[in-house]
Amino acid sequence: MGKPRTLRHRRSDSAKSRRQQRYRRRTLLLLKAFEFCKECEADVSLMIRSKHNGEIFYFNSDNSWTLSRETLAMHYPRPKQVTWQELAAHYSDPSDVGR
Repeated sequence: MGKPRTLRHRRSDSAKSRRQQRYRRRTLLLLKAFEFCKECEADVSLMIRSKHNGEIFYFNSDNSWTLSRETLAMHYPRPKQVTWQELAAHYSDPSDVGR
């Protein structure tokens, strides 16, 4: 087994750099969830709740595998749902367009 991974510290600790880092990490998590459900033919449900402002982002690869909408509807700010089709359009390979 290899050396355990450690978290690196950011060079800048400004609010803008922290916001950009959160955005990049959230985008990467959504990409990995999309890739996993596509490559491994699995159902994936991912929910990300930001502690600093309470924002919720969720991805559900299969509509029959639903989350509790009543619980999510009571939350403020309103959760942002990312659909499989949105991720497919965003991360699709440009060489696959004509196929």
